[in-house]
Amino acid sequence: MTNRASIAVACTEPAERASVSDWLSQSGYDPVAVSDFSRLDEELQSHAVEALIAELALVPREDDVRDLVRRLGSNRPLMILGDASRLPGAVMGDLSVIKRPLTREGLLLSVGLALAEGRPARRFPRRDVEPIPAVAHGIAVTVREASVGGVGLDLAGARQAVLPPYFDLRVPAFGVHVVVKRAWMVPAGPALMRCGGTVEGDLPDATRPWANFAREAPAPVASVTRRMAI
Repeated sequence: MTNRASIAVACTEPAERASVSDWLSQSGYDPVAVSDFSRLDEELQSHAVEALIAELALVPREDDVRDLVRRLGSNRPLMILGDASRLPGAVMGDLSVIKRPLTREGLLLSVGLALAEGRPARRFPRRDVEPIPAVAHGIAVTVREASVGGVGLDLAGARQAVLPPYFDLRVPAFGVHVVVKRAWMVPAGPALMRCGGTVEGDLPDATRPWANFAREAPAPVASVTRRMAI
């Protein structure tokens, strides 16, 4: 029998807590309700919890978040449910954020990424980029995120396609050709897979370094419009 990863869920909204638990259970996880952080250590031991989803309202202060990170230890990822803008930059490297309104795909993507990459989730903070066509291991993909050391990809209509542990990624419009080490790969919809990985280095025929592309790739139109409106 395959072991089901236990994911603790701490949320004050009954309907939201029920939805999160149902989505986790349907996807092969074992949700564990945590109603009282004073008993968190006991729950972590008795249920062998592997990760925690906690509503931001339950840890309103920076010290509360730091204490939660300390109690979880280095091997249990923390996912905060709420508004990332309310979290200080000093703690963002120790957790990931699940934004509201919640969606099943977004929740499961966050959980899959957290379990696959551990904590901190990423060595290099990624930024959203305008969807850019690319080819990974001969498969048509879309670059959605980029950082100096990492990349996030969408594989539309390719649920059965699984990228190997190491693959080449080519972005023809920008002269990019690199080797990527796959970190995680999870379904994100009826016909969509998402993949994240670490960029290991440029290949000889690349005409543009990955680091330059990651810094200069265009941001999504919506983000640019929002900044101009501020």
